Amino acid sequence: MLKSTFKNFIKEEIRNILREDYASKLYKLEGLLVTDTNKKTQTQILSDIRSVPGVTTIDIEEYTPNISKPGYMYDRTIIKIDPYPYTKNGKSFTIENLQNVIDNINSIRGVIKFKVENPQLLNIGI
Repeated sequence: MLKSTFKNFIKEEIRNILREDYASKLYKLEGLLVTDTNKKTQTQILSDIRSVPGVTTIDIEEYTPNISKPGYMYDRTIIKIDPYPYTKNGKSFTIENLQNVIDNINSIRGVIKFKVENPQLLNIGI
């Protein structure tokens, strides 16, 4: 392959990746997030969640449970997920991938529990 052909191929692939209509699907997880702010600040924990592959945005709304523990924060959470990191090798995005995201969030230091009732593949478009 000629160098110029290869350069054009790379440029075209980059354009395809960056085009907005190329990412036709986004998914969301809605759940309850309990964090221990004695281990990390809420900002640090949310930043760590955003570093999980596929996670694009997090929307949180604080709530007060019946019984709360000092130093813990309780939030209703909506997390948007771009499936590209899971589908870039031609594989399809599955419920197991969502469970993997949930498990990764639960393994973050400072996260006590991220609970999603009945995770589903809810495509929310772009």
